[in-house]
Amino acid sequence: RRDEDRIHQLLGRYARRLSQRDWPGVRSLFWQDGTYSGPIGPGAPANFHQAVSIDTALHVLDRWLRSVESQNFDVHILRTDLRQQGDLAAAWLDTRRRTPAGSTGMEREWGEHVVLRRIDGDWRLLNVALVSSPRGEAR
Repeated sequence: RRDEDRIHQLLGRYARRLSQRDWPGVRSLFWQDGTYSGPIGPGAPANFHQAVSIDTALHVLDRWLRSVESQNFDVHILRTDLRQQGDLAAAWLDTRRRTPAGSTGMEREWGEHVVLRRIDGDWRLLNVALVSSPRGEAR
């Protein structure tokens, strides 16, 4: 149960730090060779499938969001399904993301698959894969 609580706390920090645009804070949650796959930045289709290092993903997000009002970007976890076996865990997250759309923000629901590993006693994110939810039509 303690591991489950720690993993939920880690996932909550991940969403909060993304919303706060705390890029070093987000990076600190990942293992050194962490990866991200899914759409990044403006114009990327919702079904984008390229995997990149977390460093590349955060660099693109930083550049894209630099001039965006804070209320037009947010990540909120709606639901988490977690499975753990030993030092490996996987979480399916249903999230709602507000992303820039012109001078306002647009909300869409997403599915995120997160793979985590306990390394030296700490849980770290290994991979995040993001896809638009079937019910994730823009609002």
